[in-house]
Amino acid sequence: MTPEEGITKELSLGEVVSKTFELCRRNFVKYTVLFLVVEVVIGLASVWAYGAFPLPTLPASATTSQDIANWASGFFTNLIYLIGVVGIVSLVFGTIAYGSTIRMASEEVENKPVDLSEAVRFAASKMPWMWVLGIVLGIIIGLGFIALIIPGIILVIMFSVSFQALLVENAGIGGSLRRSRELVSHRWLKTFAVFLVFAIIIGIAATIASAISAPFGYWSQLVSSLLSAFYQPIIPVATTVYFYSNRARIAPAFPVSAVMPAPGMKFCPNCGTQLLTSATFCPNCGAKQPA
Repeated sequence: MTPEEGITKELSLGEVVSKTFELCRRNFVKYTVLFLVVEVVIGLASVWAYGAFPLPTLPASATTSQDIANWASGFFTNLIYLIGVVGIVSLVFGTIAYGSTIRMASEEVENKPVDLSEAVRFAASKMPWMWVLGIVLGIIIGLGFIALIIPGIILVIMFSVSFQALLVENAGIGGSLRRSRELVSHRWLKTFAVFLVFAIIIGIAATIASAISAPFGYWSQLVSSLLSAFYQPIIPVATTVYFYSNRARIAPAFPVSAVMPAPGMKFCPNCGTQLLTSATFCPNCGAKQPA
């Protein structure tokens, strides 16, 4: 399969891995810059938060219960502020990075120009919906793991491409969950294998990053975080490739050239819906239309 062909059929496990690294290589700089910026912003926010809300140490002179209570009050108050600041910054910028990567990988698969700034704007506009979907998935999968480990794993597999359905097809929250389940149905073991392979790859990359950053002492955590920008895009790119692979299995690519559109109309190259020639986005799948 050449890059120009996109994904027109279901890919094997090896082809999913190969296609993922092909897409990562083709826009390596854009993916890396995106995640480097995110890690730098989170790092700066963490430094500011630690300076603004320092965690007090228990003074040696604290001998009474009131002294300990005063220390504990200050410690946990600052800890809450610290976690809140870092957590909010990580949530906002991490979501944008994840959504932007899916958007750029989608553009690559569909052989469209990859625009980093446009991808960031798109992800920012979809951020509230991504948060809602993440909360819903967290509750569902969390309950699955509380019940038994196996149901939790099944739910992770079942909803593994929900964010792609949300961002690529504009399927909505419930529609994204249903679409993900539809796409991975009858491919449970393969889906598990795909995520296991990439989990191993990420684990190896993280171990290497930790080994490289270890000699930096106090700065080792920052160096490790910056190095993670080189491998963090792999998962969203891989799940996007797998999303398109399963979509091609269920509904092969629409042969646009086989049918002539009515005057003043055109076909969406992504799903085949007939649109006005002035349409910018497809109302059916949400795909951006070529000019």
